[in-house]
Amino acid sequence: MAEKAIPDAGADEQQIGFLTSVINEIIYSPLNLVLVGVITILVYKIFRSQRPPAAGPPPEPELPRLRRDFTVSELLQYDGKQADGRVLVAVNGSVYDVTKGKRFYGPGGPYAAFGGRDASRGLATFSVTSNDKAEYDDLSDLTQMEMESVREWEAQFKEKYILVGRLLKPGEQPTNYSDEDEDTPNESTPTGDSKSASTKDETKPAAAAAAPAPSSPKKTADSNSSSSVATSETAAAPTEATSKVEDVKSGGDSKAATE
Repeated sequence: MAEKAIPDAGADEQQIGFLTSVINEIIYSPLNLVLVGVITILVYKIFRSQRPPAAGPPPEPELPRLRRDFTVSELLQYDGKQADGRVLVAVNGSVYDVTKGKRFYGPGGPYAAFGGRDASRGLATFSVTSNDKAEYDDLSDLTQMEMESVREWEAQFKEKYILVGRLLKPGEQPTNYSDEDEDTPNESTPTGDSKSASTKDETKPAAAAAAPAPSSPKKTADSNSSSSVATSETAAAPTEATSKVEDVKSGGDSKAATE
């Protein structure tokens, strides 16, 4: 009858003793603790880098460029809550498209109170409040320091966002912008100005054609040299005549003296 194998209890005790000694070495040695921590962090970073990145929010659809002027009531319709999600903000009479900064000026953003509104007074007084009144704010009661703050904000908006148009005063007519203005969105050039500029350009060649054409330098030099020769010859003639008269006079005097 076969004998059953009896496990070696001494081998198990040796393994447990080895693990215990290793743990004691790690716990009671500060250097080993630091090394274990560093190894753990490196292993965590390696496994984290191999994980696929989390899918971010889908990019915002690119909206067609807008180029027009707005009244205060028309501007209120562009607060980011409409279907296209466009956000417009007015600063010091200029309207800017801040859709790419929607996380700030759109719904739920820290400056959502400025979306679709004139933010000039709020930026000047450092007050993020919503102004739902459909009235034009002329900012006439602001101090010089507050107006300087508004102009600084306006420069930042002009550098970062696209200029759409102007915020119209009561009774002011909108500007008819030309197609060329879309290429330079931050420079407002009404169509009337471009027409006047083209009229000036058309009248310039006519004025240039009416003016006499300048002569070439060679012809001018030849004419100057010929005129100088003629002048010298003319000047020489009286001199020779004068000398002859003097000779005659002197000759007559010598004859009279001899006689």
